[in-house]
Amino acid sequence: MRTALVVLLVFLPACRTTTTSRLPGPESVSITRTKPVRAWEIWDSGRCLGSFVRFEEPGKPDRAFYSVRNREGQEIGIVDIDGRAWRYRVHSSAPDWLGSGTVFEGARRILDGSATASPVEVDVEKLREILGRTG
Repeated sequence: MRTALVVLLVFLPACRTTTTSRLPGPESVSITRTKPVRAWEIWDSGRCLGSFVRFEEPGKPDRAFYSVRNREGQEIGIVDIDGRAWRYRVHSSAPDWLGSGTVFEGARRILDGSATASPVEVDVEKLREILGRTG
């Protein structure tokens, strides 16, 4: 018992923990540039709920996502290329997962549309003009 205590006291100070930290910055972030390629508005009972826009990485159509925006043009959610929908929440660091399905179903869920809501394709440049006026 005494020998074990002596060994413990001799080797205990030898334990050392090293911590390395790095501040986030441009070198630690991978930036991907995407371009809007198609856009739709979602209409429900004669009222525009918002829009969703497909963004693609140039030359890589399999690297895409859909930005869902309210009528004021604020991004309030995202639908990935596999149809998984997330809605952003105020004062929350993580979005709420709403489910999987088609891109339209995900956008409709994010915008709280009814089952009768329907998408109407719009010109991406026209949508840019509309969103530019509203901020």
